[in-house]
Amino acid sequence: MRAQYILGTDSAAAQRLRVLDEVYHQTTVTLLERAGLREGWRCADIGCGTGLVALTMAKHVGPAGRVIGVDEAGTFVDVARQSAANRKLKNTEFVSGDAYLPPLPHAQFDLVYARCLLSHLDEPLRALHAMTALARPGGCVVIDDIDCGGVFAHPETPVLMRHLDLYQRAVRLNGGDPLMGRKLPRLCRKTGLTDVRYEIVRPAEPTKAVKRLYPLTLACLRPAIVEAKLATADEVDALVATLNAMADDPTATVSSCPMVQVWARKS
Repeated sequence: MRAQYILGTDSAAAQRLRVLDEVYHQTTVTLLERAGLREGWRCADIGCGTGLVALTMAKHVGPAGRVIGVDEAGTFVDVARQSAANRKLKNTEFVSGDAYLPPLPHAQFDLVYARCLLSHLDEPLRALHAMTALARPGGCVVIDDIDCGGVFAHPETPVLMRHLDLYQRAVRLNGGDPLMGRKLPRLCRKTGLTDVRYEIVRPAEPTKAVKRLYPLTLACLRPAIVEAKLATADEVDALVATLNAMADDPTATVSSCPMVQVWARKS
């Protein structure tokens, strides 16, 4: 059975994506700059969610460039379109579509990007082949995706480890891979991409952005966890409350999940 996006597509899920972007925004901008993003480029964002990275790319490519975001969730596409309109960005377009068969022309894009997409798919290599097909010869394929290993907290926080365990189990039951990050360089080489380079980033801070992402994620994952009988609804609610208390504690230092960043060239 095909994997579904188990973190939801409602307003709570959109809020989670805003916080996710707050945590990783600057590292993503740095990644795009390393890949060579510049004025006039045509870019595609596959699995664009509410369009936050696509809108960032749109500012970089300028009026002469073009950015098209694709997402299967119509609610996210609507939010992205409204955000572009609010910002008066006329060089962006958002369309509903499948990551395995994105409704875009092949070999036309200077840069094809995805954030936290492949880790939720049951056929990530197939999706990566589809992304590669969109890139022009010599164009870039750029990926941000998580690896749930390596999170730390001080003081130690058992509830955070319980959350990460539930997240990984739920994602795997759904056909995804919560350790996708470490596999990205090899996957890219399997598609025939060349000049494969990568970095690992892991924002950590005593302020709320990194820490707030954990309870938001667990709350969005609650229906899938309960349905799979990994935990009761009451246990998930208690975990969310404890994670929110952790986020409110200015003395607690917590890291994000490591984000593996890969950029490569299409021959």
